[in-house]
Amino acid sequence: MTAVGNARIEAGTADELLNVAERLFAERGVENVALTQIVAVSGQKNRSAVHYHFGSRDGVLTAVLNRRLAPINARREALLAALPAQASAREILRAMIGGLGQVAIEEPWGADYLSILAQVRFHPQLLGGRAVEDATLSGVRRGRRRLAEALGHAEPALAARLVWLTDSVVFALARWAHAPQGGDRTPASMARLIDDLATYGVGGLMAPDPHSET
Repeated sequence: MTAVGNARIEAGTADELLNVAERLFAERGVENVALTQIVAVSGQKNRSAVHYHFGSRDGVLTAVLNRRLAPINARREALLAALPAQASAREILRAMIGGLGQVAIEEPWGADYLSILAQVRFHPQLLGGRAVEDATLSGVRRGRRRLAEALGHAEPALAARLVWLTDSVVFALARWAHAPQGGDRTPASMARLIDDLATYGVGGLMAPDPHSET
C-alpha cells in the first residue's frame, strides 16, 4: 500500500482506475469524462487517487494508451520478424496492420482501445502535449524502415502518406469493432479487412507524386 496524505492507496488501484477510464473514454468520449467520474465509477473513495497516480485527464489517457500499446507492439514486432527478408510492401503493411487488428478479435479491451485511439487520431490535443512511451513504437519504426526498402526509395511524400494511411486503418478497424451486434465480426472478416487495408495502403504509397517534376 502507498501513503497519499492521510489516505492509503491499495495496490492495484491504478490498474482499476485505468480499466474504468478506458471503458468510460470509449463509451462516452474522452472529452466527456471528468476525473471525478472515473473515481466515482471505480468505487474509489479516495478522490486524490487519480491525481496521485496520473496527475490529469491527459495523464490518464496517456497511461491507458501506453499499457495497451506495449502488447500491440509485441504482436507487430513478431509479425514483422516472421516476414522473409525480401518481403513485399503489402506483406509488411499486413503485418503492421495485423498487430493492431488482432486485438479487436483476441483481447477483451480491443474494441475500447480502438475507439480511444480513433479519438486521439482525430483530436491529438487530447493528449495535452504528452507523448506515448517511445519503446511501444519500435514495431512502427521497423515497419516504416522496411516499407521504405520495399518501395525502393523513401519518397518525399512517404511520411505524409503513412499518416493518412494510419488514420484510415485506425478508423476502419474501430468501425469494424463497433459494428452493430449481429454483424460480420468474425476472425475471417477481420483477416479480410486487414488484407483489404494492406492492398489499399500499397496503392496509396506507390501512387505517383502529383507535385513532383515530370
